[in-house]
Amino acid sequence: MKLKKLTPDETAYFCEQLAIMLSSGMNLGDGISILGEDIGDERIQAVCGILARGLNDGGTLADAMESAGVFPEYAVKMVRIGVITGRVENVLNGLSDYYEERAELNRSVRTAVLHPLMLLVMMTAVIIVMMVLVIPMFGDIFSQFDGTVNDAVKGTIDFAYGLGTVILVVLLVVIAVMAAVAVMSGIPAAKDALSRFAAVFPPTAGISWKIGVSKVSSALSMMISAGISSDEAVENAIELVNGKKLRSRLEQCRSDLLDGMNFADAITRAEIFPAIYSHSLKIAYTSGSFERAWKKLADRSAAAAMQSVSGVIAFVEPLIIVILTALIGAILLTVMIPLMNIMSVLG
Repeated sequence: MKLKKLTPDETAYFCEQLAIMLSSGMNLGDGISILGEDIGDERIQAVCGILARGLNDGGTLADAMESAGVFPEYAVKMVRIGVITGRVENVLNGLSDYYEERAELNRSVRTAVLHPLMLLVMMTAVIIVMMVLVIPMFGDIFSQFDGTVNDAVKGTIDFAYGLGTVILVVLLVVIAVMAAVAVMSGIPAAKDALSRFAAVFPPTAGISWKIGVSKVSSALSMMISAGISSDEAVENAIELVNGKKLRSRLEQCRSDLLDGMNFADAITRAEIFPAIYSHSLKIAYTSGSFERAWKKLADRSAAAAMQSVSGVIAFVEPLIIVILTALIGAILLTVMIPLMNIMSVLG
């Protein structure tokens, strides 16, 4: 039976545990076998078994990960490079940090979609109750008056019912679209298509850019610390990007590197990061502390992406509440005002 791909959280966990085993000098095959015994998840146990067999048969860690078929291609490729350069532990630690950041960012994006979706569902339920119970109740009240009054307010009741129907249809369409996006985000091919669309769709382009920059900076930080050459690091980072704009700038950066430009100048010229961060990289490369500078840049980029997502949530949720509350109030006023007029006349 084919095993399901590991989530970013699970990938980060495996990379962290493998790095700890290497750091302690433990044999990886024995360590992974022990790890599989202590985990109750049958799927994770199966992955541990495949890794242990591959390592005990004399294969490399990268070969064992590839044979498992559950690790991201990027992780397998980075571990293979780590095996060649002799810095597997550094690569695994970097991958653990990278996938932890991806998991946290994925949770934030999921929250940005699900919270407004839940609000819309609740408001839709309120409008359905109004359409089924409240408006018909007012219609029954008005029908008890004489024919003149009933005819006068019948148009108002019909208008309120029509307005509610239009709002309900719009809400159901929006909910269906958001639900479809949530489902498609779990399918790799559809997720890539959504990422490309978000990169060019004006309301989401800014956030998409920051998320892409965060992903690239984390990947570059990990690869630079693992001793991977700058042009190869950028080439690998390009594979992680779906947005055409960011991809083209990375390709420009790699072209400049192949032409002999130093990494800091190529990054600055490509305008991938804010100018202040690019200048910090220049200083870091001059002083020789570039690995630390890349780590700081990755942390700042991740924080900027998280802040953007949180800002969207903070803006969208109150906006939805205000708009839907106003619409519900408008529907209620449509039927309440005639009733108040009638009552004042009768009084």
